[in-house]
Parts: sequence; structure tokens; C-alpha cells
Amino acid sequence: MSLLALALALAAVQAPSGAPQHLHPDGVEFVMVLPGIQPVLDAFGNTALARTLADEELHEVLGDVVGGGPMDPVDLLAQQWRDLGGGVPPILDLHEGFRSVSLSVDPGADGGFSLSSLAQAAEGATSASDLKVRLVIDFQDEASGEAVARLLDASLRGVQADDLPTRAVSLAGDGGAFGSPRLTVVEFPDLGDDVQGHFVHGGTRAVMAIGVDDIDEEILRLSHAAPDAFSSEIEAGRAKLGAAEGTTLMEVYIPPYAGLSAVMEAADGPEAMMFAGPIATMTEMMFGALGTAMYRGGHWRVDIRGDGRYLTKGWIPGSPPLASLQVIGGAALDPSSLTLAHPDALVTSVASFEPKQLLDLLVQLPQGANGEDLEQVMVDMDTRFGFRLDRDLIEPLGGSISYSLPKLRSLLSAPNLMAVATLDDREAFIRGMDGLMAMMKEAGRLDSQRTDYRGATLYTLSLDALTGGDGGMQSFALPVDPSTISRPTLTVMEDRVLLSTLPSHAKREVRRVAKLTKAGEGAELHAGLSAVEVPGAATMVSSANWPVFYGNLYTQLRALAPVLLSLAEDGYDAAGVDSDLPLPFKLDSLPEMDLLTRHFAPSERSWVKVEGGLVDTSVSSLGPELPVLLVGAGFYLSIMVTEQALLIDDVEFGQDEEAGLEDVEVVVEVSSGSEMATKTQLVSLGVAIQVYRLDHSNAFPASLTELTKSEGAQPPYLSGALEDGWGRAVRYRVTEEGCRLWSLGPDGVDQEGEGDDLLHFVAR
Repeated sequence: MSLLALALALAAVQAPSGAPQHLHPDGVEFVMVLPGIQPVLDAFGNTALARTLADEELHEVLGDVVGGGPMDPVDLLAQQWRDLGGGVPPILDLHEGFRSVSLSVDPGADGGFSLSSLAQAAEGATSASDLKVRLVIDFQDEASGEAVARLLDASLRGVQADDLPTRAVSLAGDGGAFGSPRLTVVEFPDLGDDVQGHFVHGGTRAVMAIGVDDIDEEILRLSHAAPDAFSSEIEAGRAKLGAAEGTTLMEVYIPPYAGLSAVMEAADGPEAMMFAGPIATMTEMMFGALGTAMYRGGHWRVDIRGDGRYLTKGWIPGSPPLASLQVIGGAALDPSSLTLAHPDALVTSVASFEPKQLLDLLVQLPQGANGEDLEQVMVDMDTRFGFRLDRDLIEPLGGSISYSLPKLRSLLSAPNLMAVATLDDREAFIRGMDGLMAMMKEAGRLDSQRTDYRGATLYTLSLDALTGGDGGMQSFALPVDPSTISRPTLTVMEDRVLLSTLPSHAKREVRRVAKLTKAGEGAELHAGLSAVEVPGAATMVSSANWPVFYGNLYTQLRALAPVLLSLAEDGYDAAGVDSDLPLPFKLDSLPEMDLLTRHFAPSERSWVKVEGGLVDTSVSSLGPELPVLLVGAGFYLSIMVTEQALLIDDVEFGQDEEAGLEDVEVVVEVSSGSEMATKTQLVSLGVAIQVYRLDHSNAFPASLTELTKSEGAQPPYLSGALEDGWGRAVRYRVTEEGCRLWSLGPDGVDQEGEGDDLLHFVAR
């Protein structure tokens, strides 16, 4: 027995008894755990994505899309792997051998692992060698461990020119948690900055350690660590979140507020946080638990429930040290504020709002550029323009805020995205807005229009700078007038302030709120928010029908794709042969939205203030596997497109054809501005018709004017005139096959879509 083995054996005998040590030592600042691989594999079959992929009707449609029989998308991706490299990666064939996987990052003596600490390390303030990374894999049995270890070992050696230093280690007894007394230690080559790396495997455990100097001590420690004892940080989070509700897919621990919020404060200070903080918080409300985890840190757990939906819960201990994190969702939510959400919104959220915290941020700002303190700046504003930021724009705000995203009507028009805050003092806020607009106009930074509408005051901002002219930013002609896409409008009503993308959206909301007030307690509320069980200490609730939102977006892109392809000018190679890249699938066979989304359900979410912190809870059909699917689908499409490109490159010409190459005349046609505007208008009309059909049982509109009408509180499907680029009315006809849209073209002669008429067809 070697001296090293003897020392390890003696140490094992003298190891302390009692509770097992954790796989990852105390003090690590990032831990990610997959606690049970096999139960997750069993539970995944009940998720919405798994049911969609197993849907035989979808297999039939995919077969039509690629021009063949029924096609399983999972088998399709696996086949692409086989075609690329002679087989599916062996690691995928061995997945049944895994029991659990965990990863940790230890900041070392200096501490403070976060995005900000990494930035400091890049600048030389801290050393990268202080960081320690540990990856621990536990297997179902020794045979599985050996198989995966051989694969990983071969992969490590495959990228190295020389053999890696390897040695054997013998543990006392049965090897403890490794399940074997004999281990193999593979040493990585020099990783730079005196960082060491090792791969240790044996029995039912494999360990990859980077930055851990004493690997023998690490082996001894891990031999006493039970498979399920991941870290003290994970254990503390579990105690706060309670027992899992289903099968746990993943657990993550990040130090509270060690993510993006800390970076923003460290990089830009209070000035940036005053504006960026609340905006970032609104963004995290929209994008869910992942955004909050990155922004605030904490302990997070993802469970797969019995109904196949994902339950994500996060425990964020303590009170936010950054004032910007307390502006939104920092206090108990007033239940009456649920009326702020638009009842037809696909995605909406309502949260508490604390103007005082926003004012505190303002007070934290350093002295002004001219050396004047904040109070003097306020006095000057009041003297010259009759308003103060604190008195007239912040203090009048109420205690709730909301955003709503109704259905996207067209990719070529502004989404009806609305943000609303309650208002306690309308008169003061109007005074503040009038003064602010006057100040910005005098500075030449903003042009706005003030109008009154049914008791509300609208401030519409101009985007003329995007349309060229003096001081304009545009260097080329835009196919769509930016002012028709977005004219941000701030509307001051009696009890709320609304920010919308267009004045037409604002006016519709003014009318809706008037009906809401008249209806009183019988007013229509958002069904998704009303269904969420809101605890008394909730600070935010949200509902997101992402399946319908993404399905609606998919439908519009599908309708838009053929027309965009038709806009592309023909290209020719040196031989004069058309070199347009053919699509690897049939656009007209792409599945309908309902087939892709029918297994998915809307998401629900809430923040609840508890003793010592905040609990974030969300239930959703969308899980962390969705990005993997998108990457896989993108990979497949890239392979198919590449194959088509290679087919074009392989075109051969006969001898006679080669001899006449110099006689080939290549003609490139350039569309006029009117023609391009007409094609864009036909695209917009086609998309609007497709969205109209979604709302009207697949029926086509009786006339194009139906697209410009509002239905209830919803915006029209299309805004603007129904004219082509030459100012003539676009023609429309419904047929058995679909509908025809056409322009009379440059000559103004109606040829019913033939000749020089520009035609667009929408199939049934």
C-alpha cells in the first residue's frame, strides 16, 4: 500500500461520525442540483411538451411538411445526429444510469461570486484562481458509473495531444459514498493561473473539480457525503419552500441580489437604478421566475406536478438592499387593483407600487452637472416651468401598477402594450406633465401633443426623428411609417395613469375604464387573474397565456413567410442558373396553431411576502426543456438548409452549356418605392386576414373594411388606408381556395391579379 493510500485509510478511520457531510462545502455561492434523474424521466412524459411530441396527428402533419409519411420529431432529430457523426452521442444512451447531478461554484477566500465579481476578476481586481468549481455525478449502480466514466475519460483524452497524468487511489473499507475503495484520478493539464483540475471516478460516483488544490482531501470529504446531501444552502431553501409538490426537476441557489441588480448598481450607481431598476422589475414580472432568479438570486426549485405542469417556487431571503427592488412588489397588494388589468390581455400582471421608494432613489442622486444640488434643481423647475418631479409626478401616484399585453393583431402594427399606475392626485400630476413637456420641448429633445378626450388628458409623443429630415436619424427609406407603429401616449384619467403605444389604444382604454366605473362591482375582470388564489400577503399576481400568444405569433409568421420569400429578388450564378435557395419544407403544409398549443395551459404567478423574505410561486406548462427543443429544431433546420445549398452547388453543366456562358445576360430587377410599399401593404393585409379568421371561426372578412373596425375594446386588425403604393384601393375577392388580394400595378389597369398587377393569395 502506498503512503498516500495509507494516509487516506487512516484519515477515513478517524473521520468524524454523525450527520453526513454535504457534497458541496459550506460557503459556495452558486449551486445547481438535478436531484433525481430517473423520477424526472418518468414524470416528463406527462408534460405538455412530451404530449405534443407524442401527438400522432402532429406526426402526420410533420410528414406532410417534409414530404413523407408520419414523422416523430424526436426520431427526426436523432436521425440528424446519426447522419452527422455516425450515431447518437453515447452519453444519451446511458441516461438511465444517472441518479443525480450537482454543480457548485465556490468564490474562495475573497468571496462574492456574482456577475459583478466576475467583471472585477476580468479587470484584475480579483483572481480567477480563487474560484472553485465542483461537478458531482452519482449513478444508479457501479456498472453505469464505469460506463459513463469511460466515456468522459475518453472525451478528455481525445482533446489532448499527450496522455493525461493518471493514478489510482485506495480508500478504506467499502469506499464510503463512492461505493468502491478503488478510485481513478485523472489530472487535467495546466489550466492557467496555477489552476488545477481533476476528474475522479470509481464505484457509483464521479467528480470533476477545478481550482481545488488538495484533491486527496476532497476525495476523503466526498467519501463521507451522502448522495442526497447536496449543500447547506439547498437544505436551508428546502426548509423555507416546504416539501416538493410532485417530482423535483431542478434546484438552484444563487446568493440573494448577487445577479443583475448588483451589477447594475455597481456599474452605474443610483442614477441608473432610478430608471433601470423599476423597468427591470417590470421585465422580470413579464418573463417569469427565470428573470427573477437572475435578477434577485435566492433558492429556486422546479417540480413537475401530477398534471404535467411545472411548479416553480423561489425563496428570496431578507429585504432588498437596493431601493429599486422595493419600488414594485415590495408591499401587500390591494385586491381592488386587479381592475387595472385589461380583461382581454393574454399576458398581464398587477403589483404593489411604492412611490416613496422611487422618491428615495431620486434623493440618492449625486449633485447635478452644474454643481447644483437636487433641491435647487427642483426649485428651478418650479420657477421656470411650474412643476417639481417629487411633488407633481411622483407623490401623486398611487399604490399599484400593472401591465397588459392583449393579442398581437399584426406584426406590422404596434402591439397594444399598456402599463398602468393608480393615481391619487390627478390635478398635481397634470401640472407635472404640462411642466415636463414644456421643459423637454424647450430643450429640443421631445415634441408632444396634448389633447383632451372624454375627461382624460392625453400626451402623445412624436417619433418624427425616425422619418428623416433635419436632425432625423434615418439614413434610408422605411417601408412602414414609424408613427403608425408607435406613438407613445401617456393618458391621465381620474384614478390612473396609462402608458400605451398608440393614442388609439389609449382612447379605447378610456372608454373601457368609463364602462368599468359605471359597472362598479359587476365590472368585468381579467379571468386569469381572478382565478389565481391570492394570499393576503401577496405583493404581485400575474397570468400569462403564452401558448395563445406564441401561437398567434406563429400564425402570423407562417402567413408572412411566403410573401417575404416572394419579395426576394431572383439571384443567378455565373452560369445564369437560378440559385434561389429552396426551402427544406412545404410552407403551405405547416400545422395550424391549435395543433401545436392544445396541450398547453396558461401560466399563473404570485409573489408573497413572508417572515424574513419573499416567496415567488408560478405554475406553467412551459418548462426549461423548451429552449432545448428550440435549439434542436433550429439545428435540424440549419442542417436541412445546408443540404439544399450543397445541392445547388453540385449542379453540373454539359459541354455545350459551358461554352455559352459568356453569352448569358444577367438581369436584376429593382423594385420601385411604390411597388415595395404595395408589396408591404399586401403582406400586412394578408396577415390581418389570418388573424381575423382566428377570431371568426376561420371565416374570411366580407370586405377589407372589416379589418379596420374595432370590436368591443379590441383594436382593429389593421390601421391606415386600404390603398396600394400608388394610392389606389386594393382589390379583394374570396374564392373556394381562399382569398385574392391584388393591386392594379404601375399601369393602373385592373387585370384581376394578372399581368403587372401585384397579387397576394391567402389559402383556406
